[in-house]
Amino acid sequence: MNSLLQLTFHTGILTCAGFLLVNCESPPVIDQNRRTPAVAKPTPNPVANTEIPVYEQTETIASLKNRLLQSYTLYWPHISSEYQHEQLPSVLHDPLPELRQFGIERVAILLRDGDATDEELQLVVDMLRDPSSRVRLAAAQLLPEINVPGLANFVANSLEFETDSNVIAQELAYFRTQPSPLAIAPTIALLTSDSGTSAAETLVVLLDSNEVSTNTAQKIVRNIKKLRRIQDRPALITLEAMLGDVQDKQNLAIMLGSTNIDFRIATAKGFASAGFAEPLIRNADAALMYDYALIALQKHTDINAFKQLMSLYKENNAAWDIAAFEIAMQLSTSEFLRADDMLKKLARDDIRLQILSALWESADSRSRAAQKAIARRAVPLMIASGEAVAAVQLLDHFGESLEDDLLSLRFNAAISAAAWDTAANARATPAPWIVVWQEVLDDDPTTAAVISQQIVIRFAEQLTPEQREQLGIDQEIVLEESTDP
Repeated sequence: MNSLLQLTFHTGILTCAGFLLVNCESPPVIDQNRRTPAVAKPTPNPVANTEIPVYEQTETIASLKNRLLQSYTLYWPHISSEYQHEQLPSVLHDPLPELRQFGIERVAILLRDGDATDEELQLVVDMLRDPSSRVRLAAAQLLPEINVPGLANFVANSLEFETDSNVIAQELAYFRTQPSPLAIAPTIALLTSDSGTSAAETLVVLLDSNEVSTNTAQKIVRNIKKLRRIQDRPALITLEAMLGDVQDKQNLAIMLGSTNIDFRIATAKGFASAGFAEPLIRNADAALMYDYALIALQKHTDINAFKQLMSLYKENNAAWDIAAFEIAMQLSTSEFLRADDMLKKLARDDIRLQILSALWESADSRSRAAQKAIARRAVPLMIASGEAVAAVQLLDHFGESLEDDLLSLRFNAAISAAAWDTAANARATPAPWIVVWQEVLDDDPTTAAVISQQIVIRFAEQLTPEQREQLGIDQEIVLEESTDP
């Protein structure tokens, strides 16, 4: 059945293509040196000698092309996947733009089925330089779904020379989802074109994650100011708020009170991207400005930003928690300890532990003293949150040479983790054990009983009469427990 379909497919296509190429695309070659034989001339037939008008020839060619495309569309789905892969390169290089577009559409189907090859995807990307704008548009529309090496560079080069506004729009849309510094220059060049609105929106995304030189920023701002005098658009306001100097930003701050909500958002968005937090903080009573103020503060890496963040604290606010984490992660060790003290006053042990755990993961890049400072803050929180085993492992990083306060933390963590040998290595006398036993006796008598047993087993001969009395055991029990294997 498959062979029959393939035969029918090729027969239909070859018939249409052959007729098209022979009868429509180019006239037969006439040998000018050949002598015309003498023949009797028939009586002229006015109907036979009437030439087909040009518009009818054009319509005929269009009709034949349409029939050829219909043949591909009808029969292609019925051929095997292997044969489709084999034929796609020739279809993508076909002289007819309609068939090249068809080939791109077939690659799209294979891609969504997870069956497109890298070679086929690269051929589609190459179509961004096709002479037909309809083919380039079909290729550009598929860009968000394609991932091949060097794609951003290829699209940026294509964008630089593209003339069709629809294709430009698709390529700019690609860079809004896949920002690349390679797209900055061609996007800047489009600001004053018919695609200026889309280019401005794309440039906002590109510059939010990529920096440009001061000269480039000044050049963009000059162009933006000219464009705003012609037509003020939100994306232009955002760009000026992002790239303008301090005076430009101060002049724009009044826009935060505009009656036009799009302009307010555009200004706040630009300030947030640039880290220009002060005017946003002043307007933070508005929920929208509050969120942008948090974003702006995250652009800074000093303790002052954390202090400003503390002034914006709201309970049960995930955005604030994220901002606290992001700023704290960028602080020096000494500044972080100050920030941790601020969080401690808020009783936010949850976010403290989250930050400390993240800092410990990258602790190898910090000094030994900084590592110990982090451990002193992290271990008690880990024990309190039921992560005693992890706390013991954290302190194992320092080996046996620990200061007394860290030894105490190791002992407490080991007791909580029921790591009795580790606890005994940290504290080899019964007194600290008895203190812990007293602390848990009322709230957790079962654990207290286990600790008491460990005290007797490990320190029977060291216990004083007062300690035995405190533990509620007599000498005979002590001797009996201490002699157990």
